[in-house]
Amino acid sequence: MRIGCLIKATKYQLLGTSFTVMFLGVAVAAITLWISFSDEFIVIRNITIETNRYARLHDLAAYSGLSASVFLTLLGIICLIGIIRESEYLLSVVLFCFALLFCGVVQMMYWRSTYKQLVENAVKDVYDFLYDDFTRNSSNHSKQDLIAIHSTFLCCGKNSTFSHYNPVENETCFAEGPPLKDCLQAVEDQITGLMAIVEALMVLLGIVTVYGMILAAFLCFAGCLTVSWYTKGKYKVAKQ
Repeated sequence: MRIGCLIKATKYQLLGTSFTVMFLGVAVAAITLWISFSDEFIVIRNITIETNRYARLHDLAAYSGLSASVFLTLLGIICLIGIIRESEYLLSVVLFCFALLFCGVVQMMYWRSTYKQLVENAVKDVYDFLYDDFTRNSSNHSKQDLIAIHSTFLCCGKNSTFSHYNPVENETCFAEGPPLKDCLQAVEDQITGLMAIVEALMVLLGIVTVYGMILAAFLCFAGCLTVSWYTKGKYKVAKQ
């Protein structure tokens, strides 16, 4: 009777874990769509210069995020079906997927700091190119891109006070209002805030993954040690 109650409690916990995984899948999709359509990231993504490495990083992040969202949602659905049907095969698949997901979370946590620096450098390189191009050539195309960046990030040039502005800032920034911080710092702050959200999501996903892996492993072994899933925790009257 005790093992039956333990199996039943584990099933309920894994059921809650499956809903949590599906919720995390939706959260990953929401963050990915926010990155994909946020004005701050779109304005950099749409700058058409050969040195714009951010465009590739932006597309990679969007595709990876949507793929991870689909994987999490499917994992939660398979886990839910496996619990309802008490299928040892499906729960074995769930255990394998949780193990695979754990490896992915560890890898993502390792890549986070490197990817953050890579994204920052890519965006700063784009801004530096536009800034220098307008300084040397007074390119109208670079001017329009600089105006779009300044108005979107609410920043101005590479200086923090209006007294140090050169003609680039005077022609591409909005002079009204309080002094604005430089754009390189604004880019760094924006990406740091985004990475903080991603890190919190990765930590939560890692905790849920480990917990779900333990629960799924217990149910898989319990299923192998008992005769039938439908008789776990129940008494059977032996025929005379």
